[in-house]
Amino acid sequence: MENGAGKRIQLFREKLGLNQGEFSREIQISQTTVSRVESGEKKPSRAFLNAMMIRYAVNPDWVLTGEGAMLFSAEDYLIKGIELFGEKEMSAGLAKVFANPQFTKFYLLIKARSLVESEIDDELAAYLLYIINNWQAGERKQHWVMGQLEMAFREVKHRNEGS
Repeated sequence: MENGAGKRIQLFREKLGLNQGEFSREIQISQTTVSRVESGEKKPSRAFLNAMMIRYAVNPDWVLTGEGAMLFSAEDYLIKGIELFGEKEMSAGLAKVFANPQFTKFYLLIKARSLVESEIDDELAAYLLYIINNWQAGERKQHWVMGQLEMAFREVKHRNEGS
């Protein structure tokens, strides 16, 4: 039996730096099954491929044929999530992620992207550029920028202290 899929799974697992036991726990498939698939004794099941796709965004077509990208793009992975969970559940999940302080930077990146792609006032753009340039100038300037922002936007600081 041709074992391209098993070899690709082994290659992927080794790229992660995981042994078969660690990998099997991550994808919740028995170590015996992982071993049998990697050796070519068994073909990866749909459940095996889905587990790799969900946990690591691995493209099942790449596993099976070697064609296409090894990993889904972030956009494709989100589309798969919407298809799997449905629009309502996925949007509720994303809303919870955006509200979680752990992902404030992620939410900010999304908001900043939409701001940059829209028409923004030249004066606002100048302020934002000034803040970014000073922030990139090093730790001392970062502290200065934070001090200025905390004075100008006290309500943000108080809101963050309350969380």
